[in-house]
Amino acid sequence: MRKIVCYLVGAAALLVMTSALARAQEFKPYPGSQLDEKLSREASAVATDRESKVYTTSDSFDKVYAFYKGLYKQDTKMPAGPKLPSGQQVQWAFFLIDGGKDLSTSKLWMKVQYPMLAGPDGKDVRNITHIQVVRKQ
Repeated sequence: MRKIVCYLVGAAALLVMTSALARAQEFKPYPGSQLDEKLSREASAVATDRESKVYTTSDSFDKVYAFYKGLYKQDTKMPAGPKLPSGQQVQWAFFLIDGGKDLSTSKLWMKVQYPMLAGPDGKDVRNITHIQVVRKQ
């Protein structure tokens, strides 16, 4: 009986450690994406309590989304992206890298978006997919 209890306690401890490791993930860049230092600095300047890294790729939103859907938990509570004046729908998806409950509790999360809206007013529409990784300080 003692061996069974020790086995169960050990198995439970291993499960807890494995779960903690799964939640403590780091960001994995999308294959072939490029870190954009300028956009990263601009995004970080908007919210001083957060550090942002912005990556870009010419791959489709669907392809990038599928890659991250297999790695991280998606925050599905976020509303759909806005419509541009042209009528085009912005596609976006938010993922919780650190295993947080949602974006408000996560300290490390990311957004995949197409098209990319750049510039201080967001009116520079670029037909590329961008990946923004946000780490709260």
